Amino acid sequence: MFSAMNQHKYLDLIEIQETYKDCLRIVIAEAGVSETAPKISLEEEPNEDLRKILNESKPIEVTDSSARYEIIFEDYIAYAVTNESYAGGIEEKFEGRLARVYSESAFLNYIGQGTFATTEYPGPFVHYGFCCLNQIIDVVSEEPPMVKLINA
Repeated sequence: MFSAMNQHKYLDLIEIQETYKDCLRIVIAEAGVSETAPKISLEEEPNEDLRKILNESKPIEVTDSSARYEIIFEDYIAYAVTNESYAGGIEEKFEGRLARVYSESAFLNYIGQGTFATTEYPGPFVHYGFCCLNQIIDVVSEEPPMVKLINA
């Protein structure tokens, strides 16, 4: 299902919650560029140049027909949600575009330095990442997530 998520131009985080002890549920939706640009009035934006740019810009949004994915990690070692404006920093190695599986990352470095998780205990683990419009979601887990399309 990662390959299906990677076919989209944009993904948007809809929901993230811990459903019970160590179980993480994430809902991500496909997002697309709207057909129409909003009309911003003089009262809403007095700066003429900025108003012109805004009136020509089409928002990126989730619609009723957008694909929605439910991602469930039955167990995890750690997860983080980062404002996408602050993500990045070190060279990372991964497969995928928006839904990723990392072989090297800052988050794996954190797990190695900030926790006592190792390949011996709890066992081999993997870093999964989801690049959304406003958030980057990182999850380290021993088991791959269950992913299903929930609006089919």
